[in-house]
Amino acid sequence: MATKATSEKVAKEYFAQQAPDKRALLEKLHALVTKNVPDVTVSIKWGVPFYERNSKKVCALASFKEHVGINFFAPPKALVDPGKKLEGSGKGNRMLKVRTAADVDAPSIKRWLKAAIAAST
Repeated sequence: MATKATSEKVAKEYFAQQAPDKRALLEKLHALVTKNVPDVTVSIKWGVPFYERNSKKVCALASFKEHVGINFFAPPKALVDPGKKLEGSGKGNRMLKVRTAADVDAPSIKRWLKAAIAAST
C-alpha cells in the first residue's frame, strides 16, 4: 500500500508535467480530494493520478487540451447532480470538466467524493 508521502510524490510528478494553468487546477482538485477522503492513496493508472481508499477506486484526475477532469467512480444515480455539471454515459462513473478555478464547486465535489466512497464499500 502506498504511503501518504509516496502518494503526494506521485501526484506532484504528474502535475509538474502539465501546463501551468492546468497544474493549478489539478492541485486545487487534489487538495479537495486529500482533504475529504480519509486514508486516500494515489497511484498512476492509465497515465493519470488515480485515487483509492481501502483499495477501492474513488476518483481520478486528468489533464486534457481544453480542461482538467475529475472522474468520480460511482453509479450515476449515486451522484446527485441538480446542476447537470457531470458528463459521461458509462454505468460506473461521471466526470466534472474544470476549465477555470470558478468551475471548482467544492461543496458538490465533496458530496460526489462521499458518494464514490459509499459506492465502493
